[in-house]
Amino acid sequence: MNLTDRRTWEKILVAVCCAIIISWIALFVISPGHRIVVGTCGPDTMPMYYSVDIQPEFASGFLYEFGKREPDKDLTLPPMKRYAEKQQIIDTLMDRAGITAAPDSVIGLYEFPDARILLASRDTGMVEVLGTGDRIQTHNLTPVPVGSRRYGINETVNPVQRGAYNFTSDYFVTIDRVDLVLPPPGNATTPLYIVYKTDVDQIFYPDGRPLASITTRGTFYVLYGQQIERVIGMSEIKLDPGWKQCSPRMDVSGEGSRLGDIQHTVKLARSSERILWSRLIVTSADIQQYDTGEESTSQWMSTDNTGCSC
Repeated sequence: MNLTDRRTWEKILVAVCCAIIISWIALFVISPGHRIVVGTCGPDTMPMYYSVDIQPEFASGFLYEFGKREPDKDLTLPPMKRYAEKQQIIDTLMDRAGITAAPDSVIGLYEFPDARILLASRDTGMVEVLGTGDRIQTHNLTPVPVGSRRYGINETVNPVQRGAYNFTSDYFVTIDRVDLVLPPPGNATTPLYIVYKTDVDQIFYPDGRPLASITTRGTFYVLYGQQIERVIGMSEIKLDPGWKQCSPRMDVSGEGSRLGDIQHTVKLARSSERILWSRLIVTSADIQQYDTGEESTSQWMSTDNTGCSC
């Protein structure tokens, strides 16, 4: 091969390499919030925030959809305290009432000037301990169904392609109510709503085989129109055997405010492939239908083929 031919082949090779690089970049351009990163390392977290400019109205809430009347917003309760904040007082109340409850089953404590109300989950219901002076009363509270609905991002559960894989989301909302017995005088009660939100996100290979099923469950205890009293998050992850779970994380915030949220984040790894997945579930004090949260994913190739470090 003479010098002229060699230079011609070098130009052809350079052109081919540039075309491959441009095609690779074009292949991985996807919508915001579902991005693909090509490199050595990627993040372990994906901060997500929820905001809405819509003024909450009863007509746009789940209670209205389920045919319920709007609860009274005038009655206020003291801030709910968690077990870690009032452990000694809570243990004393349970001893006086003759009940036992694990710390993680204690929902919270209300402290009035002359009384205390302790709430704890029990089996399929709730127990309330009302202490006024030297008197202790125990009330077994049975949740009353308010309504439920399959309500979410993809109600028809059609796969959506993001990068190399396909995704579906299925979203469920169930609402119960218990009526708390308030301290004397009188026999007043006030409703406490329990909002259960479950999101099932599934990831599939291009040929339709399941890669992962990620379930995020949120339980929100809501004093309607006022604040979120307690937020509890749980999760369940099922993976194809070729993948491993890295850096699972569940962040809960908003207790004592008008908006509670749960962010569930997990990184999945197989050989050089990485998927960072995150789901945000929210509930407001007005239990609005549009308070659904969102989901986001990021995918990249890593030079670390041995584990979850990148």
